[in-house]
Amino acid sequence: MQDMEHLILQLKQQPVFQEQPVLAVECTWDKLLSELDELLSQLDFGYFTYSVLTRNSVVASDSMKSRWENGSDIVGSLPDSVVKAYYKDIVNHDPVWDKLPDIQAPLLTSDLSGGQGVYAETFWKKHGIASRAYIPMPSKSNKYWFHYFGLFHKLPADEFAQLYTKMGEWLVPILMRYHTLLQVVAEKEQNPFKRQELLSGTCLQILKMTAQGMPVKSIADRLALTEEGITYHITRAKRVFGARNKTQLIAMMYEVGLL
Repeated sequence: MQDMEHLILQLKQQPVFQEQPVLAVECTWDKLLSELDELLSQLDFGYFTYSVLTRNSVVASDSMKSRWENGSDIVGSLPDSVVKAYYKDIVNHDPVWDKLPDIQAPLLTSDLSGGQGVYAETFWKKHGIASRAYIPMPSKSNKYWFHYFGLFHKLPADEFAQLYTKMGEWLVPILMRYHTLLQVVAEKEQNPFKRQELLSGTCLQILKMTAQGMPVKSIADRLALTEEGITYHITRAKRVFGARNKTQLIAMMYEVGLL
């Protein structure tokens, strides 16, 4: 533990991990994830994960829900085979899963009453992981639904809890900084709503005008479309997001970075 304390002190003093101006345009998805992996590896974390897209109350198409349920929007150093096995066979037996949507502070598996659950604990130990920490990150609307870093360590739960007490106050702001940069890059590279083109360019243009408060008739005149055509695009977008009305639709689109 003393060696780890010395390492944490050294890392704190390294300029690369200190607060300093970084232009988002200089960042790439792979570069940011690689830097995170390097940092966390020095702290003896075996793996880390990061959720690509805030889900919050958004209810999207069946294909999107399938992505969420099988972990396809999870990235990081945890091998894909482990991620897929976890979401296929373990997640419903893991007490962490029920708590994640509501956490607003770091959750360590050592904090769970009754332990991690035998099935889940056995699965993670098989992969050399004895302790996990889940660090929630705020979305654009400052909500926490499934937007987090997962950190995986080989130390037993009680020893890891002691280690995290020493590093948490310093580590969380660094993760927050990377989260902010990853969010910017995700909108360009990883946002599946954009990448899979669930909404057309015309539809997005209409919704941006709607968000600005323009009525249907004005949008139709501006885009040389019929009012029925404008309404069609708005209705289709509501179906994609499962929104009850335009107000909720606009809020959901802000949430996932489309507006």
